[in-house]
Amino acid sequence: MLLLDEPLSALDAKIRVSLRNEIRAIQRQLGITTIYVTHDQEEALSLSDRVVVMNDGRIEQVGTPFEIYNFPQTEFVAHFVGTLNTLAAEVRDAPRGCLAVNNQEITTSHNLDGATVGEHVSISIRPERISMYGESQKANMLQVTVETITFLGSIVRIQVRTGDNVFYMDTFNNPFLELPKLGDKIQINFSAEAVLVLRTSA
Repeated sequence: MLLLDEPLSALDAKIRVSLRNEIRAIQRQLGITTIYVTHDQEEALSLSDRVVVMNDGRIEQVGTPFEIYNFPQTEFVAHFVGTLNTLAAEVRDAPRGCLAVNNQEITTSHNLDGATVGEHVSISIRPERISMYGESQKANMLQVTVETITFLGSIVRIQVRTGDNVFYMDTFNNPFLELPKLGDKIQINFSAEAVLVLRTSA
């Protein structure tokens, strides 16, 4: 067994990426069971077959990188891995998964068992799961106001607001991308599966 404790933390970013690919190739070639300790989420997701997310010495979740990122089980895991939007919502109909964000109804495919009508909950949506209406047709739609637009290379991040909820949506950059203007009121949409209702850590 090989134990690596933050082996790349003091290196230049480009060298770090190159060496982590080399470490992964060597590990696969030799078939060595390796425990890799890191605070860098990108390293954890790109190098691992299985990820253990820990918080104050407790295991929060164990799973594949795909499971950890797409199906986080707690708020800590969801916020620790990747960018996550958190919105305030109100339960309208728990059996149907019906919620309201700033009096706009949306649905979730996730379990609302035990929730009561009128209860306030926090929901989470990854920025890349949100699209501008017209790019795709998904179950949920919200009317929002554009606040900022930030270019991040291959990604364009748009900050929007509905009521007191301020959150982000990410779209791939391309030379023909038509972006809204600051202050525009636009419609965005996302699937019921994208709406996570997360429990807090134990």
